Amino acid sequence: MRWPALRTTALAAALGAAALLLAGCQSAKSPADAQRQWRLYSVEQAGGGAGKRLIPFTTLDGYLAQTGGGLGSVARAITGASDLKPLVRNPVAVAAGEPGVFIVDEATQSLYRFRWLSDQAKDGLPGADFTHLRTLTELDEPTDLHLSQLGDLFVSDGNGKKVVQYDKDAEKVKVFKDEENLNRPVAVTTDKRGLRIFVADGLYDRVVAFNRAGVSLYGIGERGDGEGNFRNIRAMIQGPDGLLYVVDGISRHINVFGLDGSYIATFGKETFTDPGGIAVDDDGRVYVSDGFNHRILIFANRRLVETYGKPGQGPGEFQSPGNLAYHQGRLYVVDRQNARVQVFRVVPEEQARQRTAAGEVQ
Repeated sequence: MRWPALRTTALAAALGAAALLLAGCQSAKSPADAQRQWRLYSVEQAGGGAGKRLIPFTTLDGYLAQTGGGLGSVARAITGASDLKPLVRNPVAVAAGEPGVFIVDEATQSLYRFRWLSDQAKDGLPGADFTHLRTLTELDEPTDLHLSQLGDLFVSDGNGKKVVQYDKDAEKVKVFKDEENLNRPVAVTTDKRGLRIFVADGLYDRVVAFNRAGVSLYGIGERGDGEGNFRNIRAMIQGPDGLLYVVDGISRHINVFGLDGSYIATFGKETFTDPGGIAVDDDGRVYVSDGFNHRILIFANRRLVETYGKPGQGPGEFQSPGNLAYHQGRLYVVDRQNARVQVFRVVPEEQARQRTAAGEVQ
């Protein structure tokens, strides 16, 4: 049965078309592979890219390359060898957790797993393992990737109007669909126990809650301009506080809900232009990528405390940043037009304040 709040009108259809147009503007092709700079960098090499709360750690570019020499790929990336060939050419989504860092590549329609093998290695760079897990032939348009605390992966499929669940070995487990209430899934997350799967719909402008059996239970939010309403949802995450943080693209704010759908708060009004991803760290700080402005916005206690990044290809520089993920003190940023995933060390809030007071950063 279709929920009344999801009735489609001519106005709603027009707004949906506008939303799709906006979304299309942020998914331009990545640079030609021949022009890409396959280079790893350590913290020391990052130089002036550090902010108050984010310090460039490395980029996964070199790790995500193959040379034909197999084991020498990382070393060749560091030394600038010219025979590197990309495995991941257009990353669109990233998720991170205990099993590793997972990346969805749109160009190859593939799911990859990246794992750190040690905390420290030569030249300040950790060792790593990189594995192709699956070719996602069952998906039309992967839009988001979520790693649950139970170790399952969930990929939202925009044009496919579904979310697909995979186990730790990337075997397909279940498909979540609702033909009446789910039209364009753009983001997916789960509660901590894995009992509820939340899917954000960028066309119907609400969040649909499913149970583990794949049955849709209720909706959260509805189309509108006010607090607690949406026009063009772009991203969503559950924070360590157990709340849902949902980013609105046209109204340009972040809505906060309880898992039961109760409205909590709205913040970040008009601080960003083109949101593409959201993450929440252990301190409860919220990170939102702003694609058009090539930066990351950081909120603490629902207040903007730092704007990080600038246009470019260097450490801490972005060309249309998108999907975000956080795990154990590291923030992963899909740097879309640079066709890479940047990794940052996250400075705890108390240390960030101390660094600012000591004059270490402006």
